[in-house]
Amino acid sequence: MLVVVSILYYPALGFGLYRFILYQKTVRNREVKKIIVDDKGVHYERKNGTTDHILYQDLEKYNLADEYDVDLSPRNKIYVLKVKHNDSVINVDFDGVDAGYSSYIINLKALRRRYIQGIVYFRPDLRINPSVYTTYNINPVDFTFDKKEYWTVFAKTLAILILLGSILGCIMLGLAKWLSKDQIYLH
Repeated sequence: MLVVVSILYYPALGFGLYRFILYQKTVRNREVKKIIVDDKGVHYERKNGTTDHILYQDLEKYNLADEYDVDLSPRNKIYVLKVKHNDSVINVDFDGVDAGYSSYIINLKALRRRYIQGIVYFRPDLRINPSVYTTYNINPVDFTFDKKEYWTVFAKTLAILILLGSILGCIMLGLAKWLSKDQIYLH
């Protein structure tokens, strides 16, 4: 039985590792090395030497009255900007983490603010969802980072986590005492 399992297992493991290495190689070639936001749009310089652009002039309006032209799209527990670009809906990624987590772009908040500011200045015909400003803690008047709101939300989240952790700890402590009391009566 062991021989039959090993004949199937090891080739499957080898093939899986081979596919994983090929996937990692292609992902690493698409890594973003540098993000530049200027008066034309956002430019992604990739590790393989190519450059991708999302230009303000290529952004398009939705023809729906209830749809914002610049909105948020959830991805991996964070929100990214969603725009219509060259007849397709794309996400403007300012995540800044590469596939191997070997580098991290540190001025992501400034890049995101600058891009939204560029949309407001260079494309005033596009409608931006107000939740974009609140999600990214951007003041819509002067496009500065709202530190007070950011730290307020952080403090509230931390307080809730501490409170829930304390409640769970008390429940677990009470359960442990109750179970240990039952053990004493059984002997």
